[in-house]
Order: sequence, then C-alpha cells, then structure tokens
Amino acid sequence: MSITVVGEFAVYAGYASMNEYLVLGMHRAGARINLQPHFLETVGCSDELLRIWARSRPHVDGPVLYSSWMRPDLECFAGTELYLRSMYEASRLPAGWAERLNLAHALIVPTPFVADAFRASGVTVPVEVVPDGIDPAAYPYLERPASEGVTTLIVSAVYNRLYGLPGTGDRKHLPEAIAAWQQAFAGDASARLILKCRFGQRSDFPADPRIIFVPEEESTRGIAHWYQQADVLLALGSEGFGLPLIEGMATGLPVIALASEGQAEVCRQADGLVLAVPPAGFETHLHEGREPCGVRGVPAIADVAERLRWVAGHRDEAAEMGRAASAWVHRHRNVWSYGPAVLDVIEAHTRFRRIRRRPPAPVVPAPRQVPRAGAPSGPRPG
Repeated sequence: MSITVVGEFAVYAGYASMNEYLVLGMHRAGARINLQPHFLETVGCSDELLRIWARSRPHVDGPVLYSSWMRPDLECFAGTELYLRSMYEASRLPAGWAERLNLAHALIVPTPFVADAFRASGVTVPVEVVPDGIDPAAYPYLERPASEGVTTLIVSAVYNRLYGLPGTGDRKHLPEAIAAWQQAFAGDASARLILKCRFGQRSDFPADPRIIFVPEEESTRGIAHWYQQADVLLALGSEGFGLPLIEGMATGLPVIALASEGQAEVCRQADGLVLAVPPAGFETHLHEGREPCGVRGVPAIADVAERLRWVAGHRDEAAEMGRAASAWVHRHRNVWSYGPAVLDVIEAHTRFRRIRRRPPAPVVPAPRQVPRAGAPSGPRPG
C-alpha cells in the first residue's frame, strides 16, 4: 500500500518546495510513496526525491494526498481516499471551493486561520492544522557584519502584474511596504531596499536608486544568501501561512510582520520575537483580481515606518531579537517534523490497515521446555 502524492515539486516556490520536504519526511517515517507530479523541476531537487519518483507507479493503491491549490484535475481523485493539503489567504473561499474540498476524507491546513476560513465557507470534512516549516540546513542562523545603513528586504510576488488588473489591490501589500520604507528612510542615502519579487518588472516600482530589484527565480535550496544581506525583513502580505516570515526569522533577521490572516499565529506564539503590525483595517479580497471573497487585513504605513525607524535606532536590540527568533523557529517550525505529522493525520483517518512499513519482528527463540515430573526426558520410543 502506497500514498500517492499529487502536486508541484520545485525548490523555488512555496507549495512546490514544501511538497519535497513533505514527501521526504513521510518516506523517512516509513511510508511508501508514489509521485504524480503536476510539475517536477529536477534542477535543485534532491537525489532522494528523484529516486522516489523513478520507482513510482502509475496506479493508486492507497490514500491520495493532493497538495496544491484547487486545480481542474482534483475531481479525478474523488473516488479515492483523498487527503487535501491546501490553504487560502482571506476570510472566505471562492465560489465552489467548499464543495470541492468536501470531496476529501480530511483536509490539512497550515494555520488555525485557514481552518476557520474553510469551516466558515461550508467545509464539513475534518480539518487538521499542521504548520509549514523551514529546513535548518537551508536557513541556519547567519551572522551579519555591521553596516552603515539599514538594508531592508521584501520577499514577495507582484500579483497585480500577474493578473493584469492594476488598481484591484495587492494582497502582498507591496505599495504599503515600499511607501513605509521611503517614509522611514527619507533622505537617507545609505538605506537600501531589496525587492526579491516574482512576476514583476522594475517599472512596477518607484524610480528610487536605493531600491534593488531581483526578479530571477533561483534553483537553490532556499535563498538564505538574500536574507543574509539584510538587516530587517518586511513580511506584510495577507498569507495562508507566510514562509518568508519564518525563513527570515530562522536566519536571525528581525521581522516586521502583518499580524493578520495566517501570519497571526506566529506573531502570537513568538510574542516579543516579531515586530508585529496589527491590521489597521480590512479590505475586500478579490480572488484572482475578480471575485470578492471575504476580507483581508491591511497594514498602516505609519505603523510599519515606525518599526523600521526602531530597527535603525536599536541595531543591537534588533539583532538580539533576530537571534532569539532563529532559535524559536528552529525549535517550533522545523520542516523535518512536517511529513511525520501529516502521516499521523492520515493514519488517524484512514480506512487502510497499514500506512507505514514496520521493521520485521525479531525472532525470539522458543522457551526451553522443562519436563514435568515423571515425564520422559528423552525422545519417545518409536
């Protein structure tokens, strides 16, 4: 019996990078795995994953773990024992999502926020929370040499360009983040802002010579080298989970984070280790720029600018915060606990008898028989 895992696999994207760790973690915990990739980028992925892929079989003979957003092929697995790993970034789901999610035997989500949004939108199957994580080898604590100015980093995507609908709002809140940075460091020639952004172009951003734009996708296991160049991270998006938040924390960066949607849980649990920004208000979330789906939090530019100025004026305290945040993430959001935790969820709900391979029971010699009193001690006569 095998678990068939369906999803994308690539080291440079959120779902796709977590899927590799998910598979490896379940495999190392004793599960047999079949892969049915939507997409597999072999550059950068591990030899262990490629070996699992090479011996995968096309047929389904056990549970299916579908780890993706809602794709058209989901219904192909409706007749199987289906587990869905998914998320959303606003308070309500798009039309039709709840019905499709209810095809699953159980759902696996990364935060209580997502679980609440699913249930409020009509999901009735069991929903289990298993947080995403980081690989400590890819995101260790990193020392940073002292520098004259403050370098701020944003790791994000440009969704207005992706959907071609300017003026519809940006759930990553890039305009607010850049405006806050410019307000905090107005006239500071030594300040730098690194925009590590997918889908965007330089023309999407202000013509400020202090802004460094990095659009390239990198087929490396993590982007710790960009986090190491920064003194502070802005994580202001409305997220189902928010990987950049814990990636930055893991490397020792102080992080200014929007304490709303999926990121609220880390801000709450790691209280005092994140420069949390409560939402100043809420705006309508437009799914793919078109369909209204609940609301999402919005940070106040002034609040973000105030926290940036605090980092600039308290470099030693900010560095100590980052050091403590790194220890917290490595202890509480280690990705190698993710696969076994998902496997526990499947074992708790499955109708299949065996999910994990068990080592063979040791051969125990039969106890030596002590003859009863009066019984013959030797072989019986023929």
